[in-house]
Amino acid sequence: MKKSFRIAAIVAAVLLAVIIVAPMALRGKVAEIVKREANAMLTAKLDFEKLNISLLRHFPHASVELKGLTLVGTERFEGDTIVAARRISVVVDLLSFFGDEGFEVSKVILAAPALHAHKLADGAVNWDVMKPSDEEPDEETEEQSESSSFRLQLRDFRISDASVRYEDDSTRMAFSTAPLSLRLRGDMSAERTDLALRLDARQMRFVSGGIPLLSGAEAELDATIAADLKNNRFTFTDNTFRLNAIALSLDGWVHLKESGAVAMDLTAGCGKVLFKDVLSLIPAFYTKDFRNLSASGELALDVWAKGEMHGSVLPAFAAKATVSNGSFQYSSLPKAVTDIQLAAGISNPGGTMNKTVVDLSKFSLKMVGNSLAATFHATNLVSDPAFRASVAGKVDLGAVREVYPLDKQIDLGGVITADLKVSGRMSDIEKKRYEQMAASGTFVIEQLGLTVPKLPAVHIRRAAATITPKAMTLGDFGVTVGRSDLSAKGQLTGYLGYLLRGDKLAGRLYVRSGLLDLNEIMAALPASEEPAAVEEQPAEPMQVLVVPKNLDLSLNTELQKILFNKMTVSALTGEMRVAGGALSLDKLSLQLFGGKASASGRYSTAADPSRPSLRLGLSLAGASFSQTFDELEMVQKLVPVFAKMGGDYSLSLDMTAALDSTMSPDLQSVNATGEIKSENIRVQNIEAFDALAKALNNDKLRQIEAKDVAIRFAIKNGRVTTQPFDLKLAGTNVNLSGSTGLDQTIDYVAKVSMSASATGGVLETLNVKIGGTFTAPKITLGVREAAEQAVKKVVDEQIQKLTGSESLAAEVEKQKENLRAEVEKQKENLRAEVEKQAAKLRDEAKRAGEKLVAAAQAQRTKLVDEAAKKGTLAKFAAEKAGDKLVAEAEKQAANLAAEAEKQIAKLSAQGE
Repeated sequence: MKKSFRIAAIVAAVLLAVIIVAPMALRGKVAEIVKREANAMLTAKLDFEKLNISLLRHFPHASVELKGLTLVGTERFEGDTIVAARRISVVVDLLSFFGDEGFEVSKVILAAPALHAHKLADGAVNWDVMKPSDEEPDEETEEQSESSSFRLQLRDFRISDASVRYEDDSTRMAFSTAPLSLRLRGDMSAERTDLALRLDARQMRFVSGGIPLLSGAEAELDATIAADLKNNRFTFTDNTFRLNAIALSLDGWVHLKESGAVAMDLTAGCGKVLFKDVLSLIPAFYTKDFRNLSASGELALDVWAKGEMHGSVLPAFAAKATVSNGSFQYSSLPKAVTDIQLAAGISNPGGTMNKTVVDLSKFSLKMVGNSLAATFHATNLVSDPAFRASVAGKVDLGAVREVYPLDKQIDLGGVITADLKVSGRMSDIEKKRYEQMAASGTFVIEQLGLTVPKLPAVHIRRAAATITPKAMTLGDFGVTVGRSDLSAKGQLTGYLGYLLRGDKLAGRLYVRSGLLDLNEIMAALPASEEPAAVEEQPAEPMQVLVVPKNLDLSLNTELQKILFNKMTVSALTGEMRVAGGALSLDKLSLQLFGGKASASGRYSTAADPSRPSLRLGLSLAGASFSQTFDELEMVQKLVPVFAKMGGDYSLSLDMTAALDSTMSPDLQSVNATGEIKSENIRVQNIEAFDALAKALNNDKLRQIEAKDVAIRFAIKNGRVTTQPFDLKLAGTNVNLSGSTGLDQTIDYVAKVSMSASATGGVLETLNVKIGGTFTAPKITLGVREAAEQAVKKVVDEQIQKLTGSESLAAEVEKQKENLRAEVEKQKENLRAEVEKQAAKLRDEAKRAGEKLVAAAQAQRTKLVDEAAKKGTLAKFAAEKAGDKLVAEAEKQAANLAAEAEKQIAKLSAQGE
């Protein structure tokens, strides 16, 4: 007995050790398999933070858990997170881990997954992440693939707290929901099984063509599906689908054929559907006091689909809805909307999408004495849409508050009257065959006012338009937006294609305005759809003004005042054109920075709406330095000296630049050339000139009053470079050249004319290097160049003084002649006399040389003593000049001695 118990204990201990140790041993193997298979099959990047294996949680099955899984796109979808999941748990048969026949999966749980599907305008999709197979697999490969695949015995599949987003740029369609939960149960390994499906989706939002059709909607699906998994046939037996307040039942079957076709015979039915339930599908009603809404009338709904769907072939289908004598009223409001009539349908006899017919044969309602009616019919939706539409009625917007619970802070008023009819084919619009179309009617808006919190108030005094197939004539249009006012009249062509397909809208308008506050208008433009933070945030930066590519408008403008950033533009007149995503200016006349200007240029968002390009040619006269600094941020960064300058200037400028997402210039991208002129500049308290005045001991340089200044400049790579220009400052001439940087660094050279009183007359100009920054300048004096200049001037002057009217060379020649004369005189003397004369010659040459050197040394001492009284710079220059003078005298003394020896040698030879 003891032996048996001991054996059992050992076996239990071994099993326990295996259960504990095995997950650690297998974790690396499974992680390696998952990542290796992903890298082999996917073009996207699959990663996860942690992989866990447990043999105890679902014993006798094992569970594999991935935490922090992400699937990120590459190439065109670089950085786009397609899938992210907090946790994915998979329950697997334990013994399948130790074989080579694949894993048997029985349960899958996804916790808080986020899925983002994105389709670009050209059809590319971010979920196409499987690498293409270059070769057809042979039979052996297929057998290996089958033997190594997962064997699915799924009984439970769950998704909790999911977030789903879908975006289609080609159709401007978008769908999102969060949170979403789903549970699917059934024996997936059986040939036949009943699948229990439960789906719950909240906060659904659906947008089609940019128009929100659902917002904040809810959906529930509770279905039992008889699944013939062997033949891929699914029969809907008992199920309910609810969208907001409308509940539908779905009957019929779906067959997934081996050819890829989907055969179906489905009908959607509903019991009694009240008109209020229909209103729940409209976001404006469902999200606004829906519980306090009473309605009468019923909806008749008929939906069915029968046939096969494969490729572009569709089954036959139809959906018809009718509402008779509908009405609704909010309990808190005095009036109701009545006599609502609706007859709408969409159908297809089977085949292609082109056979689909959309028909809104009736829509009408009455509201507080106003009526509105509309119809719409369209066929040939793909090949060449043919349509007819009409709208007629009169609506007093002030009555809306009596039938719909507007926010108390929203004020709405005005009257809209319309009587419009249009019919034709899209091909006629595209080929401008307007004579083949019918379009007529008028549209008038009078005294429309709209006030919404945090947005500028809008008031349309009057807008009246008449239409023909070819053009829309705007006879009168006047609007105010906040503080801005605008009036226009003119004619627009291509309006049908613009409204129906977004084609190009062309025309000519005459635009007038007393005030156009672009800051107020652009600040109100939505930056994103993300909700604002609860805490108070600083003012949002200005957003890019995107120029539509489908406009071709010529604008004759007369704008009295425009506010843009800190700039104020006045009296703007001339021609502007909006075309191809760009705004072009042609010799506009305007007042800017206190002066008069003429401007031509181009602002474009065609290439990149987030980074507009700007080209500007500007001629400006009589502008204010200080006003320019206050209103233009680029000047504040590149030319901060404008802040301390007074006076007026004229400017010619040719510039190109890129703007950032806040409409500010990217200063590194600015390229410009130009010239700035001023008849009168006043500058004071500039640190660089204060430092210069201190270094040169000249307080007059602290305050600048210059006349007739002309400066040529260029801007490139974030620096302003100026060509040399002259300033005349209180009797002192200064020649400046250099550059200014984005980082406020300065690199200038100033050539300053020096007065005789400051340098003892030994310096004419002094080079000064001005570096550092505007607030902390560094002054470097050109002492070496100054010393060389002073030495040359003093040496020339003093040598002239030492030698009288003759130069030192002339004195030497004179001594040479005297020596020659003496030699001739002594030719006939005895040899003994030669020695005597030689000694005399040496003595005379020595005395003459000593005399020259002594005179030079005395003059040096005198120069230094006098210069010391005038400052260090003058003394330094005098010392250098004196040293040069003494050295020159010593050189000439040596020449006299050498010449004497030469003459003595000749005398000795003649004596012999």
